[in-house]
Amino acid sequence: MGSFAAKPDLTRFNRAGLARVQYVDANAAVLLERLRAGLAKRFTQWPAAQADTSRDGEAVALNERLLAQYHDQRTDMRDDMLWQLTRSYARAAHVLSATLDAYANEGWIGTATQWENLRRLVAMLDYAPHPAASAYTPLALLYKPGVAGRVAPGLQLRHAPPDGSPPLVFETLEEQQGDAALNALRLAGHDRNPVAFTGNRLLLEGRHDKLKVGDPIVLEDERTGQGTAHLVQAASPSETQTEVVFAPPVRHAQAHTLGWLRVHAVPKDRLTVKAPVAHGAQVGRALQLATPADGLAAGDIVVLGRPGAKPVYRRLQRVDTAARQLVFHRPLGNVDLDRASIARPVPVPISRRDAARDTADGTGLRFLRVAGDWSRLLGLWLADIRVVEGHEHLPVYECTRAEYTPVVDGEDEREGYTIIGLAWDRDEDGVSIGGADPDLRLANPQALLAPPPGAGPWRPDTFLQQSEHGALAEPLVVASPKHTLAGDWAVLVRGTRLACARLRSLAIDSDANEARLATLDGWHDQPEGSAQPFFVTTTTLRGHFDVVARAAGWNVNGTPASGNTELRLAALPPGLRAGLPVIAANPSRAVRTVIDRVKASSGIVVLRDALPRASTVGNVCLYGNVVLAGHGETRPVRVLGNGDATRSRQRFLFDVTGTSYVADASMPAGVRADVQILVSEERWTQVGNLNDSGPTDAHYQARASEDGRLWFEFGDGTRGRRLPTGANNLRVSWRQGVGTVGNLPAGALSALVKPHALLAGFEQPLAAAGGAAREGVEAIRENAASSLLALERAVSLEDHARLMRAHAAVVQARAFAPATGLARRDKVDVYVVPAGAAPLTAELEAELLAFAAAHAAPGVDVAVHPYAPLLVGFRVVIRVRREAFDADSVAAQVRAALQAAFGIDRRALGQVLYRGEVFAVVEQVAGVENSDCLIVIDPATAAQARRVAMAAPDVVLAVLPQPMQCVHVPHVRPGQPMPHIDVRVEAFTL
Repeated sequence: MGSFAAKPDLTRFNRAGLARVQYVDANAAVLLERLRAGLAKRFTQWPAAQADTSRDGEAVALNERLLAQYHDQRTDMRDDMLWQLTRSYARAAHVLSATLDAYANEGWIGTATQWENLRRLVAMLDYAPHPAASAYTPLALLYKPGVAGRVAPGLQLRHAPPDGSPPLVFETLEEQQGDAALNALRLAGHDRNPVAFTGNRLLLEGRHDKLKVGDPIVLEDERTGQGTAHLVQAASPSETQTEVVFAPPVRHAQAHTLGWLRVHAVPKDRLTVKAPVAHGAQVGRALQLATPADGLAAGDIVVLGRPGAKPVYRRLQRVDTAARQLVFHRPLGNVDLDRASIARPVPVPISRRDAARDTADGTGLRFLRVAGDWSRLLGLWLADIRVVEGHEHLPVYECTRAEYTPVVDGEDEREGYTIIGLAWDRDEDGVSIGGADPDLRLANPQALLAPPPGAGPWRPDTFLQQSEHGALAEPLVVASPKHTLAGDWAVLVRGTRLACARLRSLAIDSDANEARLATLDGWHDQPEGSAQPFFVTTTTLRGHFDVVARAAGWNVNGTPASGNTELRLAALPPGLRAGLPVIAANPSRAVRTVIDRVKASSGIVVLRDALPRASTVGNVCLYGNVVLAGHGETRPVRVLGNGDATRSRQRFLFDVTGTSYVADASMPAGVRADVQILVSEERWTQVGNLNDSGPTDAHYQARASEDGRLWFEFGDGTRGRRLPTGANNLRVSWRQGVGTVGNLPAGALSALVKPHALLAGFEQPLAAAGGAAREGVEAIRENAASSLLALERAVSLEDHARLMRAHAAVVQARAFAPATGLARRDKVDVYVVPAGAAPLTAELEAELLAFAAAHAAPGVDVAVHPYAPLLVGFRVVIRVRREAFDADSVAAQVRAALQAAFGIDRRALGQVLYRGEVFAVVEQVAGVENSDCLIVIDPATAAQARRVAMAAPDVVLAVLPQPMQCVHVPHVRPGQPMPHIDVRVEAFTL
């Protein structure tokens, strides 16, 4: 039997092409006219039966005259009882004929409009309307820490709608044997940012307003314990983050991984450094002073030395007073700076040169006479200013003799002279100061330079002792700390010169008010490999960092993981096995899959399906305790009735609405009522049709009524077993909850109805799908006829589409045959629109595949695909008469009409949209005089179209129900004072 839409004629004699049966083509006004004409012939003198001639001169149409006659209230006719009876008779005839037509139409599948009548008609085709369906979704149960055990079916979960309507209850449909170790499995490195950090700008997590410019910070690698020291140059705190600029920058060779980076900041202790100091250090041309260099200037000659040691004489090239630094023309060489001082030398005037000679050991001697008492020079070292080959040198000689001889004249004694003896090497400071002739040594000196009496006014800065490899010597002696402890980080700071170390031990000497520090693995220079020493007086130790901060995003691993099936987990719990159902979820998407393999040696699991889009190593999570939950709540057991073995096909009405349904591919609609019927304590089985049952099969069938109640029907002894006789021996248990209201988005289920001893909570990463309303009149009319063509077996492509539409959770379906290539099996692609435009979840897809496989021919592979909505917008300008209609109200009606006409439930897969359809909808709204309508296919560019063709078979055009904007614009016709208002209705959907 074809559908009525395909063959609109009722019979071959329906020349008018009527859409409905119409036995009497008349209404009350026409019937009244026919009665009046007949009565006028019989009763010629009856005024009421005569035609009204008062308007014969007017061109009155026949229909208008008949209506005027029917509603006429003239005095002569109103008081005529017989005329009133005649008019009542015409009215009754109209009612009876219309009732006759209605009953006639309700007797044919193509014209019936009442659901119950249509159900009776299709029952003759052995077709039962699809019942409603209940939504379902997989859940991830979260066990309490360290707990494992069994959770029985029926665990209830609640969704509280935001509109205040009664809560929805879902229940688990299967048993779960779970373990807390499978709650949430994360990938290896999920909580560590793998990005390498270099440079000098770092964004810290949290607000840190105690950071000070010039304070040191330590960047530590948490895995290795290695750290680098830096100085804060700027700190910019906000409410949740702090940006720090520091120096020196982190170079590529020192790059830190953000996920393992810890920042130690805000040191509490500032300690002076005391020891160990260097002895006999090799000093270059620059020398750091411990005291200000006031009074020294470039060109001065200074003497550097300590008591009892050979001094060094050098001429200054530059004096940096601010930096307390002296720069000489020549390097100082190996100098002991400990307790040394710097002074201007004292000139020693030479009055006469005596003989020179060499000794046996190669040391030269020269005797000079100096006026005055210079006996203090004995044992000191004197310098001679000498220019060799254009370069100044200051060779040094040891004074080995200083004999003072006063001059006595009579009884008066006056100042005499001192004979000094100088010894020298043959080569002093690399400068030849003599030849074979001893007289050429110290040839004609005018004056010598000698250290002044006492210590010099300037002290050189002693630096910390270093090993031959440049490492600082240990232990380090500092002033006694107040906060620093063993295990703390410490930083040595001298200007921009830094070194950091983790302290292994700290020994405090209270009497000396100092502490001895030992490190774990030595001091690490920053900049690395710096040759500048740490001078004692300008070096401080900063310790006990009060703040330990992380880099912003340190625990976010954004490495892409979408599409991967092989995953390395952070841990492999013992319960993880092949075949275990899991949900792989990220914050925006999820997929239910199964573990295919477990590689325990490498910590890798292989999934059957790839990770969803937008997955990263940091945001994806595998939930292992997966259980299916369906919309519905278990109700107490009820008595259904009494069995009677003498009756065939015994039926019972279950006077409850909203019974839940669960997936069952063996049923004609793909779902079965979630009820259990016990007959004398024996559980009977629900089947789709008793016609396939044998005489001894304990089967029953369930049929939905128009109001959502269920009829249970039992066998007759031939097709299904009869019920045994008994009083109240039929009991029924059921779950209640059905319809599209259960198609909840992911995360909508919020809490357990009752606490569970094993569970801490649950997650709903996937949306609920599968909920549907019962089959409507139009769907019954189409699907009942189609069922005769398919007979529950799909052969042609249209058969596959019809059978898929027969599923309770599907409202539209189209089938196509892709190219098979070299494959031997045929393939069929079925595109579906789930009920309520719900998403095609993995569970619903599996259910539809099982349903298709149960009805497909052998050797045919069926694939189910989701529809793709093509979202469009309408730009409509309607013109409304202001004096007759409210523009806002008309605009609202236009919006509602467009949403209703072009909703996803009103458009077919692949159906073309024409602009004429938009005009037809808009101009049917009361108050719209005329309109301008455009279809907007791209809101970003305002691209328009007169016709929108579906580019693919899986596309459904839809207008999403979101608010439209209404703008009133005065519309002025020439010569008229603004009689209209344009109401612009714009709707864009992305």
